[in-house]
Amino acid sequence: MTTKNFYNAIASNESLSAELREFAANAIVKMDKESASRNSKAAEKRAAENAPFVEAVTNLLKSNCKVWTASEVKDAIEGIESTSKATAILKMVEGIKVGEVVVNKRVVKGYSL
Repeated sequence: MTTKNFYNAIASNESLSAELREFAANAIVKMDKESASRNSKAAEKRAAENAPFVEAVTNLLKSNCKVWTASEVKDAIEGIESTSKATAILKMVEGIKVGEVVVNKRVVKGYSL
């Protein structure tokens, strides 16, 4: 049982005193605020780390007007080490268009501007 589940059980238990239920509800609010703060800081850090890659991918897509797969982007840009990272970076590019492309008889996502 997680701490949040524990506090939720206390907050929803009508047989406990109002003081205990209020304390649990306040603890849940505090935990949610701390979690949101950590998540936003992590998102800002990822955005800063990936900014050069987003710029490189944008330039790549602008310079070559074809539909790219995440795997092709990974191979074309040095420093992008996995297809999943390429996909995440492609999703950060403004104005990206997502479609379907057939590669080796498989349908995969294709990205273009």
